[in-house]
Amino acid sequence: MNIFKEQSAKYHIGFIFGVFSVVFASFGSKVNASEQQQTLVLIGGALTTCSSMSPKNCLSNKQISGKQTNQFRLNNDALSAIKTNWPTNNEKNRQQTLKVLAQIARQQPEVNTKSDILWAWRDLDNTLLNTLTDKEYNFVLDTLEVPVLTADSTRQKEQVSVPDNNESAASDILDFVSASLKTTDESPTILAVTASSRDPYESADFYEGLLSFNGVESKWLPLTPALARAITSKQCESLDALRTETMAVFNRGTIYPDRIKAEKALCDQGVEHLVKLIENATGIMFNGGDQSLTRQVLFDDNGKQYPWTRAILQRPLLVGTSAGTAVQSGGKNAYGSVPMISNGTSLAALRAGAFAVSPPSERCKNKCDNSLSADSLTYEKQGGLGSFTYGVLDTHFSERNRTMRLARLLADSGQKHGFGIDETTALVSIRAGETALMTVIGKSGVVHVQSDAKNKGAISYWPAGTVIDVTKDGFSLAKRTVDNALPSIKIPRLPMQRFGTIFSDAKLRSLVQAMCLTQEQQAVAQHDEFQLDLNATEVTHYYRVNKSSTGCAVENLAFSVKSF
Repeated sequence: MNIFKEQSAKYHIGFIFGVFSVVFASFGSKVNASEQQQTLVLIGGALTTCSSMSPKNCLSNKQISGKQTNQFRLNNDALSAIKTNWPTNNEKNRQQTLKVLAQIARQQPEVNTKSDILWAWRDLDNTLLNTLTDKEYNFVLDTLEVPVLTADSTRQKEQVSVPDNNESAASDILDFVSASLKTTDESPTILAVTASSRDPYESADFYEGLLSFNGVESKWLPLTPALARAITSKQCESLDALRTETMAVFNRGTIYPDRIKAEKALCDQGVEHLVKLIENATGIMFNGGDQSLTRQVLFDDNGKQYPWTRAILQRPLLVGTSAGTAVQSGGKNAYGSVPMISNGTSLAALRAGAFAVSPPSERCKNKCDNSLSADSLTYEKQGGLGSFTYGVLDTHFSERNRTMRLARLLADSGQKHGFGIDETTALVSIRAGETALMTVIGKSGVVHVQSDAKNKGAISYWPAGTVIDVTKDGFSLAKRTVDNALPSIKIPRLPMQRFGTIFSDAKLRSLVQAMCLTQEQQAVAQHDEFQLDLNATEVTHYYRVNKSSTGCAVENLAFSVKSF
């Protein structure tokens, strides 16, 4: 049963503006006029938005005009380019690839989608496809891609239509971003950074459209790893080569000529102009993808901040989704340097712990570089941007059952606090001077993980609508959240059983919510060789914050994991 869908849009919009009243009431008497307020909107990913390329996210499956898919063609020119410009010295892979592509070209001579090509390739030679290096794989697909053009031969762009979203929670988060911009600046501007994508030029259309709020100037900032390297070394004429070297993207000038031109223009204007451009912005949004890529536009190869990184850190509003949220973790707190999580599953984390190395390739299936598996828990020891210093941020959290991977990273890195944000949900962190608070908006909730030792600690769950007090002693539900809690409901108690496969899907969240609603004091679950014990203590509290299936707030539920 999904009670969430029964909540009215009026409730969500009312809450959005209610958050502002809470902020002003909390800060009004405590903040000096000279102290800058900063708001972080940290989205857990899956910001499901209606666009021409994602009609499934639109009301009544409405089709928005605009680019619908990337297109690929296996013609003689493409095959010749692959033969001539093969990016590595592996002659065997080159010859076998050309042979397979020639077969696919005979079967599918017309325009194809990426999935069409990959399915045909798997049928013909799946071993070869898995053998290609990332550079070879990306080179082939980038070379086969062709521009998507309108009738007048101009580049067709992906179009976004937020009013047609079929997920109101995503719209609510975007409304909050818009309102934050407008209450911060009379003439607000927001820049979209798409460096989390391997191909940041492809993502630019979507994020420009996503942030096209009335009364707000929004545009894409061509801050890519290639741009960062070129502008700081005065090698703007070598952008094409740097793009290949640092990003493993090819042929982008043919597919996105306007984006490549904008990147070159920004590079030519120099570092000082880029810094000033960022300083003049009210907000910046970082997209989803791979946070290790995002980090490359914030720090150079030696881990030193780029000249514009501090300007980004000082923006009044920072927004991230998925990887763009994870990269906000960083800086230092009382427990040392705050790391940035980059890969892993809960089961792999429980079995092998955390590794302070680069994450494995997303194409890796089994054995990967550095003796890692595709599921290994990896992290960047020095952290990311550092706008969020309270602890480690994680995303897609309950849906991908990441509680134990975050708990293990905290234990292995010496950090105390972790914050796991569910999909289509945002943790809003607001700070002005010494005053701070958090709140949760969107669809589901945020998991606060507190590590006491390896595989031991406490978890809290903050549903949408929760306000959290931030003090030197930690994080707790605000009095207004507790006072406004809904009455308990009468439902049957949990059965006396050991719950299975607890670290898959969103089963852990479901169990914790059931414990909250039934006021249960303990539960036992297992997954393979691991047993999970959940126990309420004298500091555990349950409050029903909203009527959704994830609406029950939990404070300080003790957990421990042991193997058997």
